[in-house]
Amino acid sequence: MTIPRPHDRPISTHALADVALETFTVRPPRWPVFGLLRRNPLLGASDRVEALVVALAVMVSLLAVPVAAAVGTAVHDSRRDVYAQQHHTRHLIAATITDDTAAQEISRTNTATMAARWSAAGAEHTGAIKAQSATKPGDQVAIWVDNDGALTDEPTPTTRAGVDAVTAALFMWAGVTAAAAILLAATQAVCDGIRAIRWQHAIDTLIGRAGHKPSQP
Repeated sequence: MTIPRPHDRPISTHALADVALETFTVRPPRWPVFGLLRRNPLLGASDRVEALVVALAVMVSLLAVPVAAAVGTAVHDSRRDVYAQQHHTRHLIAATITDDTAAQEISRTNTATMAARWSAAGAEHTGAIKAQSATKPGDQVAIWVDNDGALTDEPTPTTRAGVDAVTAALFMWAGVTAAAAILLAATQAVCDGIRAIRWQHAIDTLIGRAGHKPSQP
């Protein structure tokens, strides 16, 4: 008697038949805005208008990005020129304190206003300047003057132009986005009101409050 070995046994075709290949289909994404053009009894006019305004608000917010970037670039170029011009027309010189009796109340930065004299643009100038409270008559203090020798502020660093550009671009984009958001919120409020009225009318019709009786079977 011959005993069959495991590898001598025939392979069952039923086991292979039970193994099914899993298939899947790759479908393109369905954007909600495309559903506005389809016929759907569950979509009312208010739903379509609301979805359209949502798509419009998103589009406007995205299109505002390159516009804001262009505005930021223009602001950067203009402010950089202004700040560079300040560095060419403003000069740091030494002024001599002439009198400290007119010094005003000392501020939190430990400074006071004192009378001073300085020479600039071929002439002698006098005026009130900010100096440390410990400054005495005869001491010299560094001040900024323009080409005419008049007292002026310290020139703004040219790196400030980048900050101004980013600020302007952000304000531009935020303003457009905020306007789109306000329009969207107002549209949603109106559409919600319309839907509420329709739902109330449908409920009144169903229970007979509007003078209509439910149809008898």
